[in-house]
Amino acid sequence: MKKNKGIKIGIILAVLVLGVAYAAITANFTINGTTKINGDSSNFDANVIFDGVSTSTTGATASVSTDKKTITFTTQQMTTVGTSAVLTYKIKNTSNYGASVTKLTCTSSDGAFATYLSVTPSRTTNLTVAKGATSAAETLTVSMIKSYPEATAKSITYTCTMTATAQDA
Repeated sequence: MKKNKGIKIGIILAVLVLGVAYAAITANFTINGTTKINGDSSNFDANVIFDGVSTSTTGATASVSTDKKTITFTTQQMTTVGTSAVLTYKIKNTSNYGASVTKLTCTSSDGAFATYLSVTPSRTTNLTVAKGATSAAETLTVSMIKSYPEATAKSITYTCTMTATAQDA
């Protein structure tokens, strides 16, 4: 029986020695650091652009500015109700980010004369354009909806805007 007691004590001592040895060679390491992140808005601003600008309407013209952020669209002279001109364009996104593009909103330089025309974009909701993608073709249609009673031609300028906001890629 004394022999068993000695074996039990030996086992207990061995476990204690192993526990102390394990504690002696175990170490915890902690690394604390700081990382700064910042978006590259210049990349986004320069690379979300108009692409594929055109019109198939006889007498109308369409061009895009050198920075590809502004389209100039001039319709033919409209004299008959129902006459229209159509601008076609795409939005290209070669930035590092996805783009959320608001719907097109148009305002007239002269509200009184604007009642003779309607300006209708094909897209009436926001649009997401993934990085490296080009949107489907969109259109803007200008139509004469009311007879203009004056003999002197009148030019009406519309300003249409949409805003692109960067999203996670």
